[in-house]
Amino acid sequence: MMPYIDYKTLIPRTVIWVMIALFLILPAFTTNMITLSIFISSGIWAIAVMGFVLILRTGQFSMGQSAFMAIGGYVSAMLTVKLGIPYWPGFLAAGVVSGLIALVIGVIVLNAGGIYFSIITIAFGEIVRIVALNWEAVTRGAAGILTSPPAPITIGNFEINFATSVVPYYYFMFLLVTMAGLVFWQIDRTRIGGTFRGVAANPMLSEHLGVHLMKYRVIAFAVAGVFTGLAGAYYVTFLSVITPLMFDLWKSMQIVMMSIVGGISSIVGGALIGATVLYTLGVYLSRLPIYNIQYLLFGAVVVLVLLFLPKGTGLVDLWGKFWHKVFREPEEYEIPEESEMAVE
Repeated sequence: MMPYIDYKTLIPRTVIWVMIALFLILPAFTTNMITLSIFISSGIWAIAVMGFVLILRTGQFSMGQSAFMAIGGYVSAMLTVKLGIPYWPGFLAAGVVSGLIALVIGVIVLNAGGIYFSIITIAFGEIVRIVALNWEAVTRGAAGILTSPPAPITIGNFEINFATSVVPYYYFMFLLVTMAGLVFWQIDRTRIGGTFRGVAANPMLSEHLGVHLMKYRVIAFAVAGVFTGLAGAYYVTFLSVITPLMFDLWKSMQIVMMSIVGGISSIVGGALIGATVLYTLGVYLSRLPIYNIQYLLFGAVVVLVLLFLPKGTGLVDLWGKFWHKVFREPEEYEIPEESEMAVE
């Protein structure tokens, strides 16, 4: 007897694994710097989007996520450039410091909730930018800090040199996105993820059931801070510079737009799709000789998604709809009974 095979689940999962494998071996087909740079930057922003969606799961709307990218970037740059600490300890320290600051800020401001929390996070982002702009003795102000690539990694006779090729940056981005994706996916599918959604859906009921709202909101905010800080640290290393203008309010708005376009139903898939689509669109729009066209069309894309897709869904939800149509069983043709035929 042939074993039962659920093709409705097997085929979509197989396609996903094939796509992952293709991304893994992409540098074998092209080493074009522009192509790989787009994927590297898209992956970095996708991590920040995952953090934003995790916070959103608790019912909080943060408009200052780019501030944590700036914190991670500055911590990494100052430790490695000014203090001479090796890159990888400085990179990890960027995530730790960003997470600790998110923890402290979360404990202080998450009681506000709602629109007040959003306004406070906007103010926090602007404070970080203004401090970075004016504290020239540490951040070098508007001139910024030039960063260096990580030292070569030698494994036997094989050397990974970040200074000579963009390929090592691509593979570390792939590793970082995989690690972040697994953490956020695991959080989202377990009991704590269900608690997050319960807190967002009905805070008062959750509190009456014994759920400590602040505890779970702070956990989400701190975890997002850690990974957003790591994303910022890696981003400035890849770009070889960090300035206060790199992480302004517009960047926080981009993170929000990426989550809307990708879809918040999938914390990992939606973030990857939204970040890749909008970042790639931004790269090509920046080449057009029209001032601020990028802002206009980004807004247009978000409006189109909101208009033509059901509430709370994004491009990632089209994946399930596509396979639902592929495997939809044909409707059976009902033969009318003789009495019905006679009436006709």
